[in-house]
Amino acid sequence: MAAQPPPLTEWSPYRHVAARHLDGYLRVRGGEFRLRPLPGGHTLLEGRTFYEMRIFPAAYWRLWSDALIHAIHQRVLGHIEALSEAEPP
Repeated sequence: MAAQPPPLTEWSPYRHVAARHLDGYLRVRGGEFRLRPLPGGHTLLEGRTFYEMRIFPAAYWRLWSDALIHAIHQRVLGHIEALSEAEPP
């Protein structure tokens, strides 16, 4: 992984706003894609993200972060599915 992206991008008349109070609370440790063979010559693509939550109460915030990361996975995997099943140009 190259770098952790900034936790927040703000619309501001200032060139750069560093929200230091948000740094380090959700830290992505890595991710992976796995291809699994299925019957009939099909393939299942799975995506996983490994992260840690450093905010109290962690159990509460994990509900939100899990839902958000799941939505991101669904969008990315749906895009990959659409591209892989599209007719060639």
